[in-house]
This record gives sequence, structure tokens and C-alpha cells, in this order.
Amino acid sequence: MNVFQQDPVDYYGSRFLAVLIVAGIALVLYSLIRYRGRAAGPVPWGVLLAGVAVLPILVTSAGTVLALQRAERVEFCASCHLTMKPFVDDMKNPKSGSLASLHYANRYIADNQCYVCHTSYGLFGTFEAKKEGLHDVFAYYTRSFHLPVKLKHPYPNGDCLKCHGESVKWLASHADFKDQVFSGELSCLQCHAVKTPAHSVALLK
Repeated sequence: MNVFQQDPVDYYGSRFLAVLIVAGIALVLYSLIRYRGRAAGPVPWGVLLAGVAVLPILVTSAGTVLALQRAERVEFCASCHLTMKPFVDDMKNPKSGSLASLHYANRYIADNQCYVCHTSYGLFGTFEAKKEGLHDVFAYYTRSFHLPVKLKHPYPNGDCLKCHGESVKWLASHADFKDQVFSGELSCLQCHAVKTPAHSVALLK
């Protein structure tokens, strides 16, 4: 990842998390050495409580935010080698000709391309994506998934239209059937599946 594409939440958050972990360990060690297990009075109890309760809660909270943030990355999707890596390889292949490849090669989406395209638009889109992602991770590591991998539900037009719907170029080339696309009467993939499929992946059964 280029420096100008660096995520500040991830960059500073990981460092903040490291500081919290070191501080927690230091407080516990200080308490053990300084008070030798005799926590008499508010100060020793306060130091011990901060080391074994307050900082661990902060570490867990910060770690959860970082984990969810990193789950949006393409690298995270590619880490499931048996199922997702072929899709990521196709996306990064400039000769593929798939919709994923065209979007990636032209940087129509700057980063987190898998996540952006597969997160349903709306208030709970992110939550739903993360929830389904946790289920998929569980299925992967328990080997309870089935090949070929398929979408749980048809790909919604809204996930395309959230970017393309206001595009002058898109409107110019889709003017004749724009209303059918917006209403869902006509699926985006009905037209694009033949010449430009979402992914050009030969899946093993």
C-alpha cells in the first residue's frame, strides 16, 4: 500500500493499541514488584485495577475496531486461499476482462475493492457484511464450505448504482432502460454476465 493510501485509523490505532498493551503489562509488573501482592489502600488497588481491568477493556475495544477495519482489505479476502484467492487473483489480472478486473485496473474504487463492491448500501450494510464475513471465516476454518462458492443472494443492483447511478457516462449508455435497472426489473448482471462477468474464475466442484 502506498503511503498516500495509508489508513490513519489503522496506522495510529495499531500504535495506540501497542502502547496500551505495554502500559497494562507495566502496571501489573509495577503492582507485583512495588506492593508484593499486598494491595492495602486506594492507590495500590487503583494501580492493580487499571492493569488487570481498565486497560484490558480498552485493548479489547481498540483491537476489535482494528480487526473490523482490516477485515475490509483485499488482503484479508485473499487470505482464504481455497475459496477467495482465485477471485482476488482474477480482480488483479489486467487481462481478465471481468468487471472486477476492469474496476481494479482503472482504480474506479481506490481501495478495499472487495468490501466496497460486496457491501450492500444502507444504514446496516456494513454490519450485515461483517456479520456474514464472520460466518464465512468460521465456515472456511472448519472446512464446512462448499465449492463452487456462490453468493448467498442475487447481487443487488443497488451495489452497482451507489457508484454508477449518478454517473454521466453510465446514464448516457443506459438511458433506454435506466428505469428498469433502478426498479430492479432488469438486473445489471443480466446484461454484463456474458461479455463482462463479475469474475472470470473457473471454479472447481
